[in-house]
Amino acid sequence: MEDKINEALLVKKDKFKIDEINIIFDEIIQGLDTSDFIRANLIDVQRKNGFKVSLDVFKRIREAIRNEKIVYGTVTLDIKDKEICYGKQTFDKGVVLAITDGDVYTNFELILRNLLAYNTVIFEDNGYMIGTNGFVFRIVRSVLEKYGYGANLIQWTNLDLEFADFANVDLVICVGSHFIQRKILERSKSETLVSGYNYFDIYIESDKHMDFIRKIVSLNLNLNLYVKDGIKNDFDNVIWVSDLDEAIGQINYNGNGFSTAIFTDDNAAASKFIKEVKSSIIVVNTSPSIERILDIRQSDLVRFKSIIYPSA
Repeated sequence: MEDKINEALLVKKDKFKIDEINIIFDEIIQGLDTSDFIRANLIDVQRKNGFKVSLDVFKRIREAIRNEKIVYGTVTLDIKDKEICYGKQTFDKGVVLAITDGDVYTNFELILRNLLAYNTVIFEDNGYMIGTNGFVFRIVRSVLEKYGYGANLIQWTNLDLEFADFANVDLVICVGSHFIQRKILERSKSETLVSGYNYFDIYIESDKHMDFIRKIVSLNLNLNLYVKDGIKNDFDNVIWVSDLDEAIGQINYNGNGFSTAIFTDDNAAASKFIKEVKSSIIVVNTSPSIERILDIRQSDLVRFKSIIYPSA
């Protein structure tokens, strides 16, 4: 990992042009719209090492950030009086280490967002969707080289996190389960962002919604099920809780922090759950996967410097 960080530190950042970055993004999408990418993904699916991807999802991710305002180098004027201007300028964070569960859509969004921030990013290759991810990273690096940005701006490598030295990393991004989040938070010496994106928690205190819950479970999501004592169910590996308070406590301590659902017929219980659970998304009597938005903001990926200068 030290070699990769050294390569990242050597990346020169004197070229960024937002119009050119948008062209790069469009060319990356074009590079994925090929039969070779379909074949690479199919191999992962056949080996039960991933899911079938859709180019439309990649396009939606790209479109979602097309008009992003928080971009490397931008200057915004906050206050202007007769003598002094006050503003902010956006800078990169520096070297970013991205540790994810290997979901190719997650990696793709982090690639694009960090390019807007002009960060140098090292992604951990954990072996999941290796063919699909590998193809995406090759396309990204080849397009960056074509426009003179250098392939080392985005790196994808096998890391031994047990022995990883986070000291020279400016920002660590961890997207995954509660277990991996806690592990990284304990080891990281740098600013760290964690997200349980695509990991879900459900609390069941009513058996009136079981048919719908079975449909959710059948989707094979990354799911923790918390069930109130006495509620009959046929699910495997449930976490039994005595009441609402214990469910809230368990989810806040052991949950993934991304999206959580409660199934209940008690409006007061639903209100308490919404108020006290610390997840980014909370839903009542519906699937916690109904809304999937990576809960890492563009502003988390940059530094802002305040600027004060005389008015012209």
